[in-house]
Amino acid sequence: MAFFSEGDLVWLRLQKVNDFDVPIGATVKSVDGLGMLLTDDEGQEHFLTGSSLGDVQAMHPSCLSAVDDMIQLGELSEAGILRNLFIRYNGQKIYTDIGMVLVAVNPYQHYPIYGEQHINDYKPVTDTSDKPPHIYATAQHAFISMKRRLQNQSIIISGESGAGKTESTKLILRYLTAVSGQQTTLDQQIVDANPILEAFGNAKTVRNDNSSRFGKYINIYYNRHALIEGARIEQYLLEKSRIVYQVLMFSEKETRILFTLLAAILHLGNLSFQGEVQIIKKSITHNLPYS
Repeated sequence: MAFFSEGDLVWLRLQKVNDFDVPIGATVKSVDGLGMLLTDDEGQEHFLTGSSLGDVQAMHPSCLSAVDDMIQLGELSEAGILRNLFIRYNGQKIYTDIGMVLVAVNPYQHYPIYGEQHINDYKPVTDTSDKPPHIYATAQHAFISMKRRLQNQSIIISGESGAGKTESTKLILRYLTAVSGQQTTLDQQIVDANPILEAFGNAKTVRNDNSSRFGKYINIYYNRHALIEGARIEQYLLEKSRIVYQVLMFSEKETRILFTLLAAILHLGNLSFQGEVQIIKKSITHNLPYS
């Protein structure tokens, strides 16, 4: 077992609740003959004695403070990555690099790090590695690479529901139309197309009141002068069933109940209903006959 002293930063392996639990960062507050007192990154205190002291491990020096690019972490573990994101998020830094990959943590509030002034900060940049992690830096890197190599560039945005994929797409489109050097109706049409798609393809979910229920593939066409000449937006994987239930004013909970009942019926097999089923929603009654 390693020996620690007051003030040391360590990894504390808590009792697992599920398979996704990882060690958490903690600070040694005191050490004596009885045991060790720790305060974790979330402010919780832990007093360890006996065999539980084996749950404490030394933290790599590179993990002690947050870094812009997590390639710099000497301990590139899941715990190290999550702690770095945690520290940066608490410092209102929602963007972090992992090499060419940009990690964005949705703050669910507006941060004053966008707009024309910030776009102008990235416009003249030819080496984005000198700039702090930002969605604009990712867009600028793709734009510069396209101009230098005269090759198609791709930006892939992925994440769980409510992570901010749609908003990130809007920010990238606004940036690319701004740096093209032309302000035309075509540029504005590209930006304005997203809200139209959202009007037909978004629905309320448990985690997000305005969640995209489809995927988008957006092509922006440039000429050799890096000016936008056109665009194409394709939608796919549209969850029509969820959209329909939203239109019928079914909540997410009610939709889940209906699907659960349907799954049970399909599993049991030879069933039939007699009489009527009444669905009451906001003082509106629909009589649905079954036989």
